[in-house]
Amino acid sequence: MVEREVPSWNATPVLPQLLIATGGRQKLKQPNLFSSCLRDFLSCCLQRDEARRWSAKELLQHPFVTFAEPASSLVPLIVSVKKRRETRT
Repeated sequence: MVEREVPSWNATPVLPQLLIATGGRQKLKQPNLFSSCLRDFLSCCLQRDEARRWSAKELLQHPFVTFAEPASSLVPLIVSVKKRRETRT
């Protein structure tokens, strides 16, 4: 999602399943484009080992979430995009 595309979109359905089964996971194509905080958050979410994977309660305490702006801060951006789309049609 952070790279704005579906992982393994062009691959056969077997590839994502194989990655999961072998303990692999999708890697960011350009990790340096993302903050270390986001990369750490993803690492905590995507642990294959259940014992090491953070719970939802723990993830809500991660700095990536706790330092985030409220969702309401997205409203002006959404309105702006809608207006641009309306003027194109």
